[in-house]
Amino acid sequence: MDLTPSAIGPGAGVRASGHGCEPQAPVDVTIGDVAVGKTVAGADGAFEVPLVTGAVEIGRHQVTARCGRTLVAPLDVVLVGTVGSGTSTLTVILFVLLLGGWYYGLRIVSYLPARRVE
Repeated sequence: MDLTPSAIGPGAGVRASGHGCEPQAPVDVTIGDVAVGKTVAGADGAFEVPLVTGAVEIGRHQVTARCGRTLVAPLDVVLVGTVGSGTSTLTVILFVLLLGGWYYGLRIVSYLPARRVE
């Protein structure tokens, strides 16, 4: 069995697909003991079904499809967030480099001997 995608945020959508079931067999999909999808296999024994993942906790879970045989696949439910864009990080780095260059440039100039004007 395949899950698309195999890692999701809490409550996000995922589709299970597989093959090898009996033709026209009912397919019951669970995560642990919780039913998350139901469909009927096609004439070729293949199936595809969206899963309801709203109540699934964060962590790694085993998704099981029963259709005359048992198919399993891992599903990772992860907490996702954004940390900021690369542009803001680049801006901070450039600012620090410019500030450091200005500071050390002043220090170097202060050690140069004074020029005499005649």
